[in-house]
Amino acid sequence: MTDVAVAAEVSPGLLYTYAASKEALFHLVLRREIGIDLSTLALPAPDPGPEAVETVIRTALREVSRIPTLDAVDSVDDPPDARAELVAIIGEHYDNLYRYRRVIRIVERSALDWPELAARIYVKGRASFVQRLGAYIRRRVASGHFTTVPDADVAARYVIEVIAWFANHRHGDRDGALIDDELARTTVVELATRSFVQESAQ
Repeated sequence: MTDVAVAAEVSPGLLYTYAASKEALFHLVLRREIGIDLSTLALPAPDPGPEAVETVIRTALREVSRIPTLDAVDSVDDPPDARAELVAIIGEHYDNLYRYRRVIRIVERSALDWPELAARIYVKGRASFVQRLGAYIRRRVASGHFTTVPDADVAARYVIEVIAWFANHRHGDRDGALIDDELARTTVVELATRSFVQESAQ
């Protein structure tokens, strides 16, 4: 708490009027980043307990992985417009990562010292999403809607990492942060879609 107070250029006493401990402060930051209005909360925030912190993190990660279009196409073998379908999937994932980019960065940094959190992010979260998107790509390649790729899971990871950098990690890069947000999104969606769907394949 003293380190945070120094970085924020406030007194430790003032910081404790907002949060009772570093755990409470961490919980406040997480709740702010998922959209909770902190002005509605009683201060100082009490110690949350590990269950409360886990709940906030689960909420954020669940929202990041929520892609309605991908859910809807699980039972569709012959889409009327494969390109529009893929544009929607990539766009929804991009928007989710962009919206929760700050809480994701906080969680990623915390995962270095939090094995259970790391498992939730990288095993239950990202790995399962790679498999899910890879299965979708595999089905569309088999049905002739997408161009052939060397490996569907690697292709899925490629898409996910490109989205992750432009929607999230570029904000921590000096030059990347200068890229216009809408231009970044439009470019990623367009180029990632072209990787799988050629104009003649629509």
